[in-house]
Amino acid sequence: MDPVSLAPVLTPQGHLTLMEDSDAPILDPAFAQLLRHAFARGSGHGLFQLGAREVGVVIPPVFSYWRELGSRFVTAICTQPNLQNAQTAGPVPPPSDTELDKLASIAPPMTGAEYLTGQVLRRLWQDMDGAFRCELKESKSAVQEFLKILNPAWNLVGRVHFNLAENRNDEDAPFAFLATYTTLLSAHGKARHVPLGQALREYAGASNKGRLLSLLHPVQRATESCSWLKLMVDAGEIFHPLRWTPQVATRMLRDIPQLESAGIVVRMPAGWKENRPLRPQVIAKIGGNVPSRCGEDALLDFRMDVVLGGEPLTSTEIKHLLSETDGLTLIRGRWVEVAFNAAHRLICACQMRSRPPALILRRFLAFCTFGASIKATFAGRPGLRLRQICLMRPIAP
Repeated sequence: MDPVSLAPVLTPQGHLTLMEDSDAPILDPAFAQLLRHAFARGSGHGLFQLGAREVGVVIPPVFSYWRELGSRFVTAICTQPNLQNAQTAGPVPPPSDTELDKLASIAPPMTGAEYLTGQVLRRLWQDMDGAFRCELKESKSAVQEFLKILNPAWNLVGRVHFNLAENRNDEDAPFAFLATYTTLLSAHGKARHVPLGQALREYAGASNKGRLLSLLHPVQRATESCSWLKLMVDAGEIFHPLRWTPQVATRMLRDIPQLESAGIVVRMPAGWKENRPLRPQVIAKIGGNVPSRCGEDALLDFRMDVVLGGEPLTSTEIKHLLSETDGLTLIRGRWVEVAFNAAHRLICACQMRSRPPALILRRFLAFCTFGASIKATFAGRPGLRLRQICLMRPIAP
């Protein structure tokens, strides 16, 4: 397709349309086709297209201005309480007259700019409202799913985030916690985070009570299964930055499934892969030596190493690991998640040289039931004996 030069035009009646203009910036052909199709259905559909789908896309300033209005509308949808489908989708409240007048005053040069007022923007907002409910009904999807299809970034807007960060400068409380919520998307398509405490000011007043309750509803749901969170909410600490010890951070780490199930987005320190700290890995080598005689113990040669990030730990570091309780501990400058009971049982069993190798292997297999990070290497072919032992019921240490 050939490049197209299109420009938005505001009519005296306050309708926004598209017009080919040789002096207008050249648009990507695919983008121009989407805009033409959307604006052919009406001003509301065109603005909704710009605001909902074209997030983070580099577009000419005049289109970026109208995208801002569309993005505000979609952001308002994300913070609407009890909005699930087209049947429950009531009118989306527009910005205040002051905000709309200010937005009208900063419009870039365009054809029909002299007709632009706050009231015109209010009518265009209402047009977007109708277009949104029409397209939502056509999609036969829930609101969140519908917006996610248009652009996955909208799935983060209007949601509470629990943020955990490392604070190496504080030895007593080496973690920092902050609850935030996302208000809108930036021009680059990134969610903008605001401290949750600001919601109390932004949604102050009876008219915004529903939006505030909708925002905090996931937190309230999470308190039903997380007692530590209920204490924070009751004390009002959830609205302030907090210093956390490793023990307190561990509580949130263990309750991530419950928090996410309630609708809260959990963000861990950037250096933690897959949103989790490092875990010690037990590497076992079985059957590395050629047996010199028959017998179960001779067939099963067992060697164990404990590694962290691919590097073996020293005996001193392993002792430090075993001296810690369940939770987070600092090893080699990195936070490590320790499951004390499971790690202690396995390592101690394997270090007891007086135990028969078969019993040590069975302890190793018992440890597997705890879901720990284990890698076993079979260097020989123990054969039937090993398969029989693998099928044995693990014994208590």
